[in-house]
Amino acid sequence: MARVLIVEDDPASMDLALRIVRLEKHEPITTADGETALAVARAVQPDLILLDLHIPKLDGWGFVKKFREGDEWARKVPVIAVSASATPPERERALRAGCDDFLPKPYYPEQMREMIHKHLPPHATRGTAR
Repeated sequence: MARVLIVEDDPASMDLALRIVRLEKHEPITTADGETALAVARAVQPDLILLDLHIPKLDGWGFVKKFREGDEWARKVPVIAVSASATPPERERALRAGCDDFLPKPYYPEQMREMIHKHLPPHATRGTAR
């Protein structure tokens, strides 16, 4: 079971991501703003991060930049931007900021599952993503 940090401020989007992560047999950890997400990420060292870009206090672009500046392990954690701003410039901006992939909203559950499988084996144990 891997730890998956879900950073999302919309309750419906959070609920969907939470259900998908649990169905994949991973441990979800949730936060609704960038500042809290940064503190939580540094404390729990997740194996994967699902990151909404438009979140309060510290947006997703700012979060990923600060997160990547941390310890060596933080540069290896896959970060998937999950955003309704699905234009090519927004996608590029997320990838330039340090995200590893981009999932546009709205998405089908299978699309998120595929993204999780791409970056994290379905039955990963803590630490295997690194």
